[in-house]
Amino acid sequence: MALDRRPRASEGRILVLRLLPWLLLIGLIGALSYLRLLDLRLSPLRAQARTLLEQGIALTGSELADLSRSALVLGQMPAIGVAAASADTSAMASALLAHARASPRHAEISWIDENGQERVRTEHLDGVALLATSSTLRRPAQMPWLTHFADLLPAEARFSPLGREGGRHTLRAASPVYDAGGRLRGMVVIQHDLQAMMARLARLQQPALDPLRLYDSEGRAVSIAEPQPLAVRDPELWRVMQEQGRGRRELDAGMWHFQDFLPAEPGPGRLALQPWFFLAHVPRDSVEPLRHASAWQSLLACTAVFGLAVLLVRRQRRTEVERERLLADLQTNHRALAEAKAGADDALRRLRQLQDELVQAEKLASLGLLVAGVAHELNTPLGSARMTASTLVRRLGEAERELGAAALPVPVARLLERQRAGLDIVEHSLERASQVIRLFKQLAVDRGAVERRRFELDEVLQDVRRLLVPRLGSEAPPRPVPVSLHIASGAGLVLDSYPGPLGQVIENLIGNALMHAFDPPPPGLMQGSIRVLCRVDPADANDDGDGDGRDELEIEVIDDGCGIDPLVLPRIFDPFFTTRRGRGGTGIGLHLCHHFCTQVLGGRLLVETCPGEGSRFSVRIPLRAP
Repeated sequence: MALDRRPRASEGRILVLRLLPWLLLIGLIGALSYLRLLDLRLSPLRAQARTLLEQGIALTGSELADLSRSALVLGQMPAIGVAAASADTSAMASALLAHARASPRHAEISWIDENGQERVRTEHLDGVALLATSSTLRRPAQMPWLTHFADLLPAEARFSPLGREGGRHTLRAASPVYDAGGRLRGMVVIQHDLQAMMARLARLQQPALDPLRLYDSEGRAVSIAEPQPLAVRDPELWRVMQEQGRGRRELDAGMWHFQDFLPAEPGPGRLALQPWFFLAHVPRDSVEPLRHASAWQSLLACTAVFGLAVLLVRRQRRTEVERERLLADLQTNHRALAEAKAGADDALRRLRQLQDELVQAEKLASLGLLVAGVAHELNTPLGSARMTASTLVRRLGEAERELGAAALPVPVARLLERQRAGLDIVEHSLERASQVIRLFKQLAVDRGAVERRRFELDEVLQDVRRLLVPRLGSEAPPRPVPVSLHIASGAGLVLDSYPGPLGQVIENLIGNALMHAFDPPPPGLMQGSIRVLCRVDPADANDDGDGDGRDELEIEVIDDGCGIDPLVLPRIFDPFFTTRRGRGGTGIGLHLCHHFCTQVLGGRLLVETCPGEGSRFSVRIPLRAP
């Protein structure tokens, strides 16, 4: 009896083990079927949420398009242009008042002259359009939103960020005003009351959904009243909305569908306004019954499938018992064959890996020999030049000491002074060339072997200034217009980085401006200028708190030259691309700047340009290199 029970117990354990995968599979299928059923039941609610979002976006887009058109119409209205050109506030007031009466949703319409002074303003009080008295006209300090309308382009309408004044949400739109001669005469600014649009948004409804919600770029509710911003109330949802822009998030509390909305497209060379966000909420009361129904249906289906699986496993086990007896004889031969095949595959894999390593090693060895050979060949003439330069400096010093007591003629003293300055530049340039050669020699062993140390930024800036003075002085080659160079002081700014690459980046950017920015000069430019500005941006509030090494240094090289052609702009960092082929351009300066900023200094290089107005190159690197 004991012998009979033992095989039965073993067979029972085998059946249980065989049913475990089926149980897992059925559980997985049940979970998938539940999700599929729930998805089918939730699809109408999701479609309603998307429809609600689309309706809200369409309504808001139409409202903002009307506001943009109103600003453009006012900015290009001939009567306003004539009134602005003659500074006729009465004619301007009549034109703005007529438009204000035709557009009651414009809370204010202002004309601000080219000096930033508000000259005329209309207001709506109790539905009546009135002119503001001269004593209530605002000064520039009372209009902080003016900074958002700086550098308006002709025929452009631009929005300010969403604001709240007097308990109402408002949005300002501005358009420039030019006279018949094309001279800027200020701007017209429309303050638009969004309460009517908010009421229309509140009336948008879908069955089983909460009213549509609109949030500004800071997470504050616009269309409804909420005690706290969304960024405080649900920071995870707010983070997902900012990262994805469009999508949905499903939680126990319901489903959240969101869509970002850009109030206006950015102008040339400008960043867009921060987006707004529409949020449609499917409440839990609408979702929970659908979840329960889907769960019961999936559970019943899984139970039926599990019963069929039990029958199938029992039949399969009876078949396997017979098959195991037949396969026992083949087990040994099969194992031996599998081991032989595995050994052959492993040997083949090791052989191929060894071949790849040999090819790669040969390539690196060839590159190392090439770079080392070039650096070695350049070291000899460079060493001779440095020795000669140092000898000339020493002998010039001896001559100055011997002649120091004698009264030298002014031309001779000036010549000696220029010789001393020139030899200093030669020695400094040869030293930098030696550093580059050393970098080439190190490249054969370690591409990261660049000198890193703590240094003051002003040390690098003074070296750059000393190198560039001859290119701007009286001995410089003739230019279409004279160019002045202003380099801000970097005293007190200490970096733990690579001074050589940083100095080469600044020098190449200034040299690029000297070569390209003023040839040809913009119309009417009599004196060109290149400015180098420095500032430190403190660590971001979201930083992980590893100290001041996260602070960023921003160095801006700004010129007021002819700017960069939009067709050329995408290729300026490509190696060997230049617009002055055959006239001194090599096409590697900006490529090296970009390479050093991103690969060595651990930062980035940005460019902003406007044809005819100049360019701005921004070097942003951490104070402590990675």
